[in-house]
Amino acid sequence: MAGLFLALGLLLLLVVVGLAFYWQGSIRLPGAAIAYGVEDSIKYITPRLSEPTQKIIGARSVRRILEWEMKYLQEVLDSAEDRTVVLGGDRAVHYVLEQTARQGFDYEPAIVAEVLELQAEYMASIGAIAGPVADADRRDIEQREAGNG
Repeated sequence: MAGLFLALGLLLLLVVVGLAFYWQGSIRLPGAAIAYGVEDSIKYITPRLSEPTQKIIGARSVRRILEWEMKYLQEVLDSAEDRTVVLGGDRAVHYVLEQTARQGFDYEPAIVAEVLELQAEYMASIGAIAGPVADADRRDIEQREAGNG
């Protein structure tokens, strides 16, 4: 009889431990990691492009623009870790235009700026970045980074 109680006690303990692991795995902590994916951002950006822009570029161009902007951001962060990074700033647009022109693609600055603004909107919607920077603040940041402020 004692063996039966021991077996039932161990079985009950196993069930309790299993439930505890299940409960722990179901907990979602605030501030969980946010994953940015180029594919997801392309799916977000492409249908939100203005009608005139949609007539000029598609998902492949959006991908190209985003990839060059990511390269720009990596270079900025690698060159100076204490710099303020602004998504979609004038420097990023200029960099993307230079790089895509070298590849033989001639985009209008307004198109690149629109794609980068929508990318920032997407990243804000998933909680990956803070809100938009006001134009005056953006100019101040860019002037400080250029050594003019």
